[in-house]
Amino acid sequence: MRQLGPGEAARRREQSIGEPPPLRTVEPGLRLFPTEQPFMMPYLASANLYGNTCLQEGAVIASDPLSEGAQAVKTALSEIGFNYGLWQSYDFVGIVGARDGEQSTFNYYSLDFYGTLAVFSTDEMGGTAGWLTMGASVGQGLGYDAAVDGPRQSIGTLGFPMGVDYGQQVFPTQLAWQQSFLDGQLVVTAGFLNQEFYLDLNTYANNQYSQLLNYEFITPSTLPWSFQALGLVVQWQPVEWFYAMWSSTANNTQAGQSPFSQLSFDDWSNTFEFGWVADDVLGLGPGIYRALPFVATVDGSMGAGIMFNVEQRLTKELPLAAFARGGFGNPNVTRLGGTQASFAGGIAFPGPTEATFFKGQQAYLAAGFYWLEAAQPAGPRSDEYGVELTYVLQVTPTLTLQPDLQVILNPVDNLNHDTSVALTLQLNMAW
Repeated sequence: MRQLGPGEAARRREQSIGEPPPLRTVEPGLRLFPTEQPFMMPYLASANLYGNTCLQEGAVIASDPLSEGAQAVKTALSEIGFNYGLWQSYDFVGIVGARDGEQSTFNYYSLDFYGTLAVFSTDEMGGTAGWLTMGASVGQGLGYDAAVDGPRQSIGTLGFPMGVDYGQQVFPTQLAWQQSFLDGQLVVTAGFLNQEFYLDLNTYANNQYSQLLNYEFITPSTLPWSFQALGLVVQWQPVEWFYAMWSSTANNTQAGQSPFSQLSFDDWSNTFEFGWVADDVLGLGPGIYRALPFVATVDGSMGAGIMFNVEQRLTKELPLAAFARGGFGNPNVTRLGGTQASFAGGIAFPGPTEATFFKGQQAYLAAGFYWLEAAQPAGPRSDEYGVELTYVLQVTPTLTLQPDLQVILNPVDNLNHDTSVALTLQLNMAW
């Protein structure tokens, strides 16, 4: 999941109002628990750093006590070097075309937290800094057991239609050490971690609390990943237009399970990412083009594959953009996520703009399409298709309201219906 970090926020501010980002100022020598963010290259900053602002401008209600209180807490904690993102949602989902005997309406609460605590920084040794990262998630069905039931089970989908439907109560997602080297060109993360915080990002489809809900638009199920596991992520950006990453983690750790349980290289994934960051592509505006080759073993069986990830502005005058993810892999290892080939892409129109209903910083309108091919077909259907239309309205500086419509064709585990429809109303609080 992705949030604008301070580096990217500064670049967006410069693009929108012509104001350059503030100059880097640090004290010489070793600094313990520094209040300034670690300095690093722009793309790495957007992938690793969280800002100290949760108030979003352009809301229908410009100010409210809850938002002001959340900002006061965030500001106070940033003064001791602790920065974080905290998302909460309440979702109501109604389904047409549920499997026979399955529930067709769901209410649930979810929470995602990710934080960083700066421990030290110094301009010696070429510039280095170290910090702790931590994360946790909560998923709670209201009126049903989310561990065994939910929208995915009701529809019988191969993919995950609701990205905030975790089916778990409180569980940790990250506790790791991060350190930057070479004056912010190299960042190493080691420990219990979630690699989707760093790899396979996308500006226009990467946050289920403020963008498209279907998880295929966030992280493809073709990737043989566990999202909480022991491992290592290395990120390198020597120049502004290119970066490379390598993730090496266990892939069989279940949510809420000890990271040392059944730890073995027989269940391990290595994922690489190479990205081209362009300021202007064919006169359309900025774009990022990524390739993610991977090699993995699952139950001792080895296989490989590759994914591609694209984001591209379509015009300089409006924030209209296209996004896409697609790829394939050996079914011996892609069976971990259930799909041996996938594609997900669409068009997004994010705020803020002067257009009515798009003045909020979190305003967002998007339409997406996805296709999945099952890695191990168990029935007459091996291909699943879906379309999604969503809109995010900035109600207060920290609260958004999001109606969402998904139409799923050929849900692979639903032999009662060829088409299912999910209508969701999501209330999001981002602190």
